[in-house]
Amino acid sequence: MSETEKTINDQSWDGILKNYLKADNLKEPKEKFVCIGLFIQDKDMDLELEKEDNKYIFSLNITNKLFLKNNGIKAPKDVVGKVLTLKKVLATNPTTKKEVESLRIDHIEIV
Repeated sequence: MSETEKTINDQSWDGILKNYLKADNLKEPKEKFVCIGLFIQDKDMDLELEKEDNKYIFSLNITNKLFLKNNGIKAPKDVVGKVLTLKKVLATNPTTKKEVESLRIDHIEIV
């Protein structure tokens, strides 16, 4: 059995289907979430966020990555434990070229 076969479980959906955070999940224009985890693969970066008893995966685009870097997060791992305020915005979908609701990091509470 190869290394790839060991790490991929093609017999179950467990761990594959995740609760991705979308603009529709926010009830208010701005809401706070606690970052409880971080996943990085190649150039992709996902944050595991928690609000009350709900956990979400928030995939960061370049705008949100740069916001973290330019607002006191010295290394990606440093975002874990921080409170992030997310806001709903209209952004252009690069594929469809249409405006869609999206999420931007608006504020980081550095503790």
